[in-house]
Amino acid sequence: MKVLKNIGLLIWVSYLITACSPKENRTSLGLPIAKSDLRFSVTQQQGYDNMIIVKNNTPGIIPFWDFGNGNSNKQQDTTILPFAGDFYIKFIAYSKGGPTADSVKIKVSKNDINYFKSPLWNLLTNGTAGKTWVWAIDNPSGWVRGNGPQDAVIPQWWQVPASGLGADLNDEMTFNINGNANYVKVASKGQTKGVFTLDTLNKTLKITGADISEGSGNSTVYNIAKLNENELTIVQIGSGFSNQWLFKRKGYKY
Repeated sequence: MKVLKNIGLLIWVSYLITACSPKENRTSLGLPIAKSDLRFSVTQQQGYDNMIIVKNNTPGIIPFWDFGNGNSNKQQDTTILPFAGDFYIKFIAYSKGGPTADSVKIKVSKNDINYFKSPLWNLLTNGTAGKTWVWAIDNPSGWVRGNGPQDAVIPQWWQVPASGLGADLNDEMTFNINGNANYVKVASKGQTKGVFTLDTLNKTLKITGADISEGSGNSTVYNIAKLNENELTIVQIGSGFSNQWLFKRKGYKY
């Protein structure tokens, strides 16, 4: 009798496992909507093709849009793509059966003049052509990096001359806005690439995926203390102190 009870228990447990299996649950929810049944539109504003208008027409789903520079879950939305180039607008339809994805390729004819209207963009990057910055080894102060009081723009406490840079002396940093906010650092150890964010209102610079020469780390937010046609001074503000980096346009001589 004990053996029969154990066998019966095993059969019952087996039934419960089968009845509650993830596969069974997934099946009961139905299948994802077919890609051919997706109904959505991606259009560009005539005369201003940086403006993208997206609209979902697929019933019974939750939409998700990936613009490359942001996303949305609205039924209809508008976004601005500031850079010229070819881009994919991705659409994902979430239903009970799971997600179904599709995308539309668009072409933006030119950089958005409204987005790049601040002169800081051109001073830093020289537009799509790009601009290369190197250490300001011949600047009048004699120092290329260091630290000082919180409001200092030239090293006053710890002061590093060009001779103190070692292998980093010949580092080059290039910024451009050709299809994206691109950043490339060429150093003795090789090349690193990233993208940058320029806040023209607060005059800050952040590089993601790379860093400035002898910088404080990926994605550090730096203040731009000086930026003109030939000079770039970057400052990191601390509590009662600041760090400074002094660069110049490649080819420029004081």
